[in-house]
Amino acid sequence: MIESMDFVVMRGDRRQNLLCDLLIADGHRAQLLPEPEKWGRENLLPPGAFLVTAKASDALKEAALKYGFRLIEYGNIPSFVEENGAITAEGALQIAMRHRLRTLRGSDVLVIGYGGIGKPLSAMLKSLGADVSVAVRREEQLWILKGEGYRPILSKDLLQFAGEYDVIFNTAPQLLLTRPVLEQMSPGVLIVDLASRPGGVDWKTAREMELKAVHALALPGQLTPVSGAIAIQHAIYQICEEAYHAR
Repeated sequence: MIESMDFVVMRGDRRQNLLCDLLIADGHRAQLLPEPEKWGRENLLPPGAFLVTAKASDALKEAALKYGFRLIEYGNIPSFVEENGAITAEGALQIAMRHRLRTLRGSDVLVIGYGGIGKPLSAMLKSLGADVSVAVRREEQLWILKGEGYRPILSKDLLQFAGEYDVIFNTAPQLLLTRPVLEQMSPGVLIVDLASRPGGVDWKTAREMELKAVHALALPGQLTPVSGAIAIQHAIYQICEEAYHAR
């Protein structure tokens, strides 16, 4: 970094605690804070500090303005999306291996979605020797997937193909694994849903059918918090560097 800076980090999971440690180790001041309504009880860093969060709510934006903090929202920074996606994908493999009695190698696996998580996850599964299908919404993506060695299908056709897979990873933030789709699945299937709440699974039906389905949220914070914290650190340093050079 160019100079020592002040950072106010919003509490979350273990990543935020470790992030503060990393920032302090680099010579900065860092403070971990709860939600804004509790700030009056804290001995806050002075105005001008960078307020660090993945995505700021309206209330947090108002609080930042009130206390004179400069807001850093790192959640949509492309470099962070890429790094965090790869970390999450590796965590998804850990979850699948924990819940299966067979290897992923040689398994028929479906990845729903080909974005920040789905793309690295598909590549990792392929490298392990899984037979990987990828479901996407847009037809123009099918040729890209085929060229990369995957079996491409359209999300709207999940009902037709759902029964062919041993493991299904969902990264799409919409309800795609509905009751009709779940009813087509093999009884031994493992579903790992990586989408934020409420996820992409009809959970009531999954429980009724006694399907093994796991809602795996915030995996970088749960499984690999050091790597998750470093990804955030890289993103906020990038933002600060860009702001410095723009002056």
